[in-house]
Amino acid sequence: MSTEPDLKPLAPLARTIAETIRDTPVRLGSPEGAADLAATLTVKVAAYVGRELPDTPGLAQHMVEVDAERQRQLAKWGEQSYPDGTARTGDRDEADRLRAACKANSRDEDNWRDILAEEVAEAFAEKDPAALRTELIQCAAVIQAWIHDIDGRPTP
Repeated sequence: MSTEPDLKPLAPLARTIAETIRDTPVRLGSPEGAADLAATLTVKVAAYVGRELPDTPGLAQHMVEVDAERQRQLAKWGEQSYPDGTARTGDRDEADRLRAACKANSRDEDNWRDILAEEVAEAFAEKDPAALRTELIQCAAVIQAWIHDIDGRPTP
């Protein structure tokens, strides 16, 4: 009877780590160094132990970056709690105006600024916390799509 532990169940984790190391660029000599690699590994290992990584291209990396920014905010400001400040006079009219402007755009006229402005205006117009949360998720999704678009552009 062998006293050595069976490591076969860890093969997918080892493969995930190896692929992440292979696929994640490391900026040697920069202040961040291997921070991107460490952050990506953290997310992927967390996914392995029970959390699911998103299927949307680029979203896992964006989540790591957003988490790092939230950690900086928490370190600087601590936990924060404020009123929503939404549903002010004119917010619904502004949301309707921006929605109509986006719908009036041709495909060639569409742009991320207008799309995000519409989503933010819709969030600002909401009073109901559940509806506000839904609108904020839509804002986050548009921001993620915009970031993904930027990341996919050829570098000059």
